Amino acid sequence: MLEFLQSFDLRFAQWLLVIIAVASIGANKTGIVGINLLSVAILAAIFGGKASTGVIMPFLIMADLFAISHYRKSVRWKHLLIILFWALLGVSTALYVGEIIADEYFRIILAVIVLSLLIMTILSEISGRRFHPTKHWYITIFIGLIGGFTSMIGNAAGPIFSLYFISLRHTKNEYIATRAWFFFIINLIKVPLHLFVWDTITPRTLGFNFLLAPAIALGALTGIVIVRKIPERAYKIFILTATLLSAIMLLV
Repeated sequence: MLEFLQSFDLRFAQWLLVIIAVASIGANKTGIVGINLLSVAILAAIFGGKASTGVIMPFLIMADLFAISHYRKSVRWKHLLIILFWALLGVSTALYVGEIIADEYFRIILAVIVLSLLIMTILSEISGRRFHPTKHWYITIFIGLIGGFTSMIGNAAGPIFSLYFISLRHTKNEYIATRAWFFFIINLIKVPLHLFVWDTITPRTLGFNFLLAPAIALGALTGIVIVRKIPERAYKIFILTATLLSAIMLLV
């Protein structure tokens, strides 16, 4: 075990950052959204951009399992399936052309899209005119394609899909459950691509994932406890604020 830990050549401070990042992934999946991009940034800085996507993927699936298990009765399948097809098409596109697009440019594009949708959502709340993305088929297609693409190349699609699902007028639990099931399906489909196409998931990285699985559990349970104490209205404001901060982080 000691030799396995030493093989990653991480200092104590880096191990501490990794544990925080992994626990944050768990909390993000069970409702404390907006902190996932911080986790992605930490792991990318330590393991490298492309390599970190394979390290993160099993952590995301572990956390997804906690979320779909706890909120299993609240999922809105109709809204999930509408966006899922287009997201999978975006994932497939990223598999073939993702490497020829500079990541920093794509992050800027994604941040602009997220900010635009955020402004539309906030204005609809203020004016009382309900913005419902499923009533505009082109918005659903665009979000699905761009979100799926970004999910594959950088695991950074959380803000755009969070905003999409929160715009559907779900309750707090419906939002978390539908979002969790959506990402669980997407992430499972991405696993073979990481294994056999990009070679970013290996026995070594899987060993690292299982070693830090307790941090996922701790973060997920913490998220469940915190979300339970937040009122519906306050939770929606929290989601919108977290999405804004996530978009800003994409630009940094």
